[in-house]
Amino acid sequence: MMNGYFVTGTDTGVGKTVLSALLCMALDARYFKPIQTGQDSDTDTVAALAGLDASRLHPPAVHLLAPLSPNQAASKEGRVLDIATIQLPFSSGNRPIIVEGAGGALVPIAPGQCMADLMARLGLPVIVATRTGLGTLNHTLLTLEALRLRGIDVCGVALIGDPNPDNRRDIEHLGGVPVIVDIPHLKAVTREALRGLASEVNIPAPVPGGDVLAMDRAHVWHPFTQAATAPAPVQAVRGQGAKLFTADGRELIDLVSSWWVNPHGHAHPAIAQAIARQAATLEQVLFADFTHEPAARLASELAAILPGGLNRVFFSDNGSTAVEIALKMAYQYWRNQGRAERTRFAAFQGGYHGDTVGAMSVGMSSGYYQDFEPLTFKVDFLPYPATWLDDADIEEKETQALAVLANYFSVHAGTVAGVILEPLVQGASGMRMVRPGFVKAVADLARAAGGMVIFDEVMTGFGRTGTMFACEQAGVVPDIICLAKGLTAGFVPMAATVATEALYQGFLGDTFDRALAHGHSFTANPIGCAAALAGLALFEQEGTLARIAALEAVHAQRLTALSNHAGLRRPRWRGSIGAVELAGGDVGYGAEIGKKLKRYFLEQGFFARPLGEVFYILPPFCLTPHELHRAYDTLERALEEIA
Repeated sequence: MMNGYFVTGTDTGVGKTVLSALLCMALDARYFKPIQTGQDSDTDTVAALAGLDASRLHPPAVHLLAPLSPNQAASKEGRVLDIATIQLPFSSGNRPIIVEGAGGALVPIAPGQCMADLMARLGLPVIVATRTGLGTLNHTLLTLEALRLRGIDVCGVALIGDPNPDNRRDIEHLGGVPVIVDIPHLKAVTREALRGLASEVNIPAPVPGGDVLAMDRAHVWHPFTQAATAPAPVQAVRGQGAKLFTADGRELIDLVSSWWVNPHGHAHPAIAQAIARQAATLEQVLFADFTHEPAARLASELAAILPGGLNRVFFSDNGSTAVEIALKMAYQYWRNQGRAERTRFAAFQGGYHGDTVGAMSVGMSSGYYQDFEPLTFKVDFLPYPATWLDDADIEEKETQALAVLANYFSVHAGTVAGVILEPLVQGASGMRMVRPGFVKAVADLARAAGGMVIFDEVMTGFGRTGTMFACEQAGVVPDIICLAKGLTAGFVPMAATVATEALYQGFLGDTFDRALAHGHSFTANPIGCAAALAGLALFEQEGTLARIAALEAVHAQRLTALSNHAGLRRPRWRGSIGAVELAGGDVGYGAEIGKKLKRYFLEQGFFARPLGEVFYILPPFCLTPHELHRAYDTLERALEEIA
């Protein structure tokens, strides 16, 4: 990780620049002020006080003339700043860097962005400059609390002004951080005066956390991994936006949204703050006997954005469980109606629905569960006419598949309890895609036979296919929809199975045997609900669907251009998802070409996780079109170098 510190203050004019100069002198450090406001140059001041030459100075990324907060100063110049454009300057040496903020810790930089967001983005430990006099306790403790709620590491406080031992003691005791230096009131702030203080700077060394990889090797069992042959896992230390930062100092662009769960990117401050507020209010309550505002609000908001009459929300923990609940709902509904003969479930070839026993049963044809087949119940698997760019046979494939479906639902019309499918995209089996019209035809045939229509939108929900839910593009309102992954924007595990009012009414009665006897210890966890509410709000606040459309345009452009490449076949895309298959090698989840591509992308600063011979990109929606183009450039180079 970058070696250095970020200097902020409890207010403007508190002494950040003097402290920054002192730290540059004491640590033989470089200096960088990302945002300069006002005519004066803090960079020049630090250079003069600390005696820094040009090699240790980095010019501001932004210089605004008005001596105001960055947001207000930028507004006067007709500009809108964005912290995503600010990077730590590179140095070939080992000198640490001192980064000085502008104003206080929460001063606005741009609409929805403050100085603390920049601290989180740059990832440096923070030193807070504060006065020693009256009022410092409140200002300092509020600043420390605000930074900690955002997950920012504060390593110390600098007290500036006439010595005040009582305030120093209370700040260290109540704030839980050391005072790294006292800077007394100086008649003249000079290089000589600071040199006399440099030896007094005492920044505590970080507490070693132990050998994480050694602990991992000794005790952790990783999912979907053959530990005997897999390379050592990469140690992630933080995330920001579309990037992951590793313990060995790398920045990796996350091309798979960390197993498809991060729609808005990593560590979004709005969601982190919502979680912190909720954790300090109500962290958990038994949901069989209680309700709470976050759960009620989330259920109401899900009902409002889901199509049609999907308005009864059953909360659970993960996608597999959401599917289990849906299957149990469909099965018990018919028993409650006195239709015990409706026990048959249909699913689609290649579909994957999770790893619990019911989910494995309806996903058996995905190829992941052969060893567990004796544990599963019988499911009928129907043809899935996957398609791609320039698929000349799609009409014939769909016609044949629908003929099989029509015959199936005709023969079993009286015994089908439900049919489950991933609308538009089968994820884990290789981003296999069908046209919206096929999904609509499946629903029509199932309903004509009286069966429940269950959509597994664990992966496709929350914008992934270009609309909030994939079923919107098919013009279908299922009886039950399964949601997870992006529901809480990747922050905490949570899922929801949402049913129509008619299905819910089928469970009401005077006896418990009609109720759905299913539940989890953490059902409707308030922290998860708070995360979900904050994540849903971002779709409107950040124009997320427009971002997805921009990513889809890049997928379309680049995959169309690659369609004639000899090493590729079946390019396809939908919303933020782009996929293509590597031709000429082995196939299946363990395909060697996928492992080679994963290694290659890692070396180039990207995290990709091909599904065997299927290379796909399913990024956070905050990924820029430029970054997505870079990913495709990397794919083209990989094809030339390792194919």
